[in-house]
Amino acid sequence: MCNPTSEFLKYKKLTNDDLCARGCEEVENLSHIGVNCKHLQDLLRKIQDWGFYVPVFDSLDDCLSGLKSLFTFAPNIVILYCNTVYLNWKNKNEVAHGKTTNAISITVANMMSTAFLSSNPLIASWGANLSREFQTVWHSPPLGWIKINVDAALLPSYNAGIGGCIRDDKGRLLIAFGKKRMHWDIANLELDAVMSVRKYLQPWMIECKGLIIEGDNLNVIKFIQNSLNKAKWQSYNRIEENLLFMADFNKVIFNHIHRNCNRVADMCATLALDNNFYFDSPSFANIPSSL
Repeated sequence: MCNPTSEFLKYKKLTNDDLCARGCEEVENLSHIGVNCKHLQDLLRKIQDWGFYVPVFDSLDDCLSGLKSLFTFAPNIVILYCNTVYLNWKNKNEVAHGKTTNAISITVANMMSTAFLSSNPLIASWGANLSREFQTVWHSPPLGWIKINVDAALLPSYNAGIGGCIRDDKGRLLIAFGKKRMHWDIANLELDAVMSVRKYLQPWMIECKGLIIEGDNLNVIKFIQNSLNKAKWQSYNRIEENLLFMADFNKVIFNHIHRNCNRVADMCATLALDNNFYFDSPSFANIPSSL
């Protein structure tokens, strides 16, 4: 930490006040800084609102044991939590020195852009510890990010469709697409849906802070995560051609989600059982009412 806690300063008789400088009305000790500060909890809940699972702990002991367990399966969540604690502490110091702090959304957006493993822009382990039951509602991505949902539909006749939708950080639909297919394996179709994303990305999207690609097929998402979680993922031919486009983006996250969070993509895949389609902003007047 860059400064000692108020509890420590009072113990050393360097100050008469041991309360949090941000008005929490609680003693500022390590437990308060790392777990109980209401401003920290507000930041963590804002991250949850954006669709990322990060825990809110009840005590410092729970926090330390929980982060230790998470580090094995989802190290990026641990990085995210620690960065949030640090930025909240930094904001507290700004207040203590008479300065103002950023709004919650701005603070979280700034923190998200630095909360990833810098050695690899493809965060394969991000969703590894995310429970499907934790989120049942679709969430907008963080500020400056784009979220892409994909899905597939398969009939007993082997008529199939793949589809997806691209939305911005306000939840606005940018693009919806669907392709008719003929296949017998739903997993292959779900993978095909992910691979098709590259055809619908626009050049201006490269400037975004990152992409989140979501699907509700756990096996497919794990396959992609495992394939990309290699030191030199570009050398693996199985998915190299269709996923090399991701190297152009600052960050790319693959996330497994509950089916209820994927309803628009599911509708796109269902519509594609009949015909191929593509909708973007200029063509939204023609978009089907069901979508």
